[in-house]
Amino acid sequence: MVLEPLSSSKAGTIRSLLIRAWRERWSDLQWGIHIKTVLPRAVSGDIYHLADYILQQALMGPLPNNLILSYLRHSLSSQIVSYGGVIESISKYDGLHKPHCVHALLDLMQSMMKSVSCRGKPEDCLVLATSIVGGVKWLIQVMGWSTQQLLDLRNAPELSANLSLAASILHEILNCTFLTCMLEIGRREEPGTWSTCMKKMTEVETLLAGAETIIENKDILIKTVCQLRDIQPLDSIGSKHKFDSSSVPLCHAMHSLVMLEVITHTTRDAATFAHQLLLLQQLQGLSTMQLYLELLRSSFLGLSCPEHQAYQELKWVGFTFIKVPTILYTIHIMLNGENATGESEDLLTAVQRLAQLTILLDQVDSRINCNCLEYLLNELCNKTSLISERDAQEIITKRVKESNVLSNIQKNDAQGSHPGNPNLILRAQPTVTSILKTLSNKNQESVLPVMNLLISGKSRDLLLVAAAASGSLHIFAQKFVKFNEVSMDPQPGETSKMAINRALMFDISFLLLCHIAQLYGIDVVVSEKCETFVEQWMKENMPELGRVKAPLMTTRTDQNAVEDFIRQVNVTDLDLKYNMVPWSDLCQVAAIAFREVVSAAQQGAVPIQRVKELLDRLRYHLCCLPICVATWLCSHVQVVDGEQAVQPLSFLHYLLTSFNDHDASVPTLENFKDRSTLMVQIVENMAQVMKGGTQPAINNDNMNNSAGKTLQKEESTNSLLSSQEPLSNLLRETWKQVFPGGVITHKALATFRDLLRLGGIKWFVCDLVKTGMQSVFKSDLARAVDLIYALLHQDVVGCTLSLLVHALPMYISGPCSADLLSEPRTHALAHLAVMMIISAWLAVQQPPVKPEPGSTMSMVMGATPGGPSNYRKRTYHDRILDDLESSLQAHSVELAIARGTPGLTKDGTSLLVAVQSLLLLMTQVSRAGVVSPVTRLVVNILHELIAAPYSHTLLTLTPPALLPNLVPLLSPPDAFTYAELLAITAPKPTCQSGLAKDFIGDFIGAQTPAQAAGARRAAAKLLCVQRNLALANESFTELTL
Repeated sequence: MVLEPLSSSKAGTIRSLLIRAWRERWSDLQWGIHIKTVLPRAVSGDIYHLADYILQQALMGPLPNNLILSYLRHSLSSQIVSYGGVIESISKYDGLHKPHCVHALLDLMQSMMKSVSCRGKPEDCLVLATSIVGGVKWLIQVMGWSTQQLLDLRNAPELSANLSLAASILHEILNCTFLTCMLEIGRREEPGTWSTCMKKMTEVETLLAGAETIIENKDILIKTVCQLRDIQPLDSIGSKHKFDSSSVPLCHAMHSLVMLEVITHTTRDAATFAHQLLLLQQLQGLSTMQLYLELLRSSFLGLSCPEHQAYQELKWVGFTFIKVPTILYTIHIMLNGENATGESEDLLTAVQRLAQLTILLDQVDSRINCNCLEYLLNELCNKTSLISERDAQEIITKRVKESNVLSNIQKNDAQGSHPGNPNLILRAQPTVTSILKTLSNKNQESVLPVMNLLISGKSRDLLLVAAAASGSLHIFAQKFVKFNEVSMDPQPGETSKMAINRALMFDISFLLLCHIAQLYGIDVVVSEKCETFVEQWMKENMPELGRVKAPLMTTRTDQNAVEDFIRQVNVTDLDLKYNMVPWSDLCQVAAIAFREVVSAAQQGAVPIQRVKELLDRLRYHLCCLPICVATWLCSHVQVVDGEQAVQPLSFLHYLLTSFNDHDASVPTLENFKDRSTLMVQIVENMAQVMKGGTQPAINNDNMNNSAGKTLQKEESTNSLLSSQEPLSNLLRETWKQVFPGGVITHKALATFRDLLRLGGIKWFVCDLVKTGMQSVFKSDLARAVDLIYALLHQDVVGCTLSLLVHALPMYISGPCSADLLSEPRTHALAHLAVMMIISAWLAVQQPPVKPEPGSTMSMVMGATPGGPSNYRKRTYHDRILDDLESSLQAHSVELAIARGTPGLTKDGTSLLVAVQSLLLLMTQVSRAGVVSPVTRLVVNILHELIAAPYSHTLLTLTPPALLPNLVPLLSPPDAFTYAELLAITAPKPTCQSGLAKDFIGDFIGAQTPAQAAGARRAAAKLLCVQRNLALANESFTELTL
């Protein structure tokens, strides 16, 4: 043990006083009185190395001087010296060849372990942390020395006692979360010392492993050293939620997310949804088997759910039998590594449990008219190999025996009945691949038969569903765009047959692209560059929910072009009708010409019948021309008053109802009936979008409806917009329908989407949260949180921003705080807030993807400004969200993480600003110094955020004053644990598995060395404050007993 030289008169006085105390045999009380006369008032003896001098005097000989050691114990208990100073002095002792002195030091250290703490400044608390690292290093040295001597001497009781005592102290450190957390801070502060300690641990393990029978409890000693080497105190913070399938019949969040994925995000990549489900697994505490089971059960529940609109059943079939196996395989690879092969026991168990849901499977099989479980198992066996054929056959055999409906279905199959949709779609999947290969051919003559096949009803829908579920629909659409562009202009030396084929190719590709855009969204068709005619036409003309477009608003009429157009459509000879015609010009002139005709008809210059005849001739000429006219009619009706809209509406209605009035004497191109059928379907969808209803997905089988049925259908889809009920009442009524069972139906989802679009994101989030938090019981609130969590995923980033900026402040400092009088509400609201924050944080870190189909607003994870969703006129939703983001961006200069940090997007900056503003508001509330429901909400949010995955960067935004305000107010079970305090004050990026290898959020905004040092000081101080409070409570409890 080496001491620093005496360099001051004060140090010399202390040394003289210590010698005098020994000579006069002072008691420890006398020592305490005299040493206080030497030390300045309120000055610690650590400054003058008091513990070092006492230990040097006490350990000069082969045996320890217990009297002088009692002076050190008294100085420690009277706070003349600190625990950190004493431990640091002990760790400096190098006389390991004196076993009795070492034993005395071990006894002293063991007696300190139960009350180790610090009441000084943050710097003093940090010294305690570093001294614990030094103390552990010294204990390891004692174990190594004692072990080596025992190996040499074979029998030395004092060394065996020292070895056991040192291991016992290490075991106490491991069992004390305060000490392990302080050890974590210390080894971050002094990584070099800890690295040396790790090397010595390895040496001790090697020595102990070779000790054989010489050392008792050798395995326990090795285990203690290994645990100390591998200890990670933050790992003790686990998920606060565990999914209990025995008390909760269904994971409501899973079913709702699957419903949203099938209906709204139909063409999204399977890997994106797999990441979303894995995050849900972590947030909800699902096991891997439960994750698989809930995904499969939700898929079959969707198959059994009656469709609100046509074509939804096909979407469910495509999702369940094509996309779900891909999702399951992706999850398996993410959890087990890219080299994972073989079967999955968790998936097998999940399928076996699914097979036990006889009532659900019977309902699905009866509705779909096939053994759906058999089709799913075949896909899992053949395409993923996650389930063996033997296990699959056993499940199928058992299912057939227990089913009440499969026997009848098998009889119908034997009689040659129509096969179920799964069989048709699975057979269509390889056809999609072959069609894509054919479409890669530049020869129009070889491609045209494929186009004629696709224009027919049922096969077209099946192929599109298969392409959407397999993720190739965008490629499909781009092939059509290419052929539409190629067939647009005449080629040199073009014959009449070539001109007819070119016209047919243009018409069919135009119709198919319009159909795809209406069913799956314009963004599936329109690329980022948007260079072709059909892409630009859709961007500027195709009606979309929430976006008012005005084609031809600034286009002047060219009378010569209009007259040429009228003459062109009146030509009856096919050889002349399509010869040398640029179809892009004709599509643009068609709407202009019809605008002039309608204007003349309104003035009485042209009879109404002549206008209808013109519409018929347009349809006979090319079916894409009435669509161009219909887009102008839909936009024109929206910008004129009621009287002026009567005639345009009648013309639009004529297009929808004149389907069967075909004049056979008029020559037309091939497949006129199929093309005209699809044209009417497209125009009908445009009319419904014009009236503000939900954009439908119409099946071809329903196209022979009468005009009355068409209008009735339009009125039913338009009921929300025309309702006299306030939107809040409509939201509550819809909530009452879905909340008891916790299952969102197709109709309810459509209503919630319309409410978000019409009411705006701020109103929707606030009102939905307010409605869901009206429940009282814990189970009801958990179900409400699951439903709200899924519904807010319509726009996960935007809804999270609104939740943080608008909804939560109402409960923390607004008028809604009075509603939080019960603990279940505060806990549920905190859980919802953190789940949304983490989901949005992962969303903004994912690479930008194309905005989701079927949606007029950005309902995609990670959609960024400047992407494909920003080239069209903004909706009301977009304007509100843009205003909110602009406000947040204005405060980004106050963000603890600098703007422009690598990996931090604009949406990510907005989210971090919103989180930081919420934490600042929580800090302001905590300054009141009272425990209230609002305080409990603040504490619950912090508890949830600490336990949430991927929260490192978010925790760095915590204001320094928040926890010091809260810690003195809390008592168990609300009090923070030491690990939680360490996690929130000095967060450390966790080493994620392959599951999160693409996520960079935990490494965004890494602290500078100065910031990290300040965080360690603050963490050490806060841990000591919590420790002192715990020790005071223990003392009070002992006194009262």
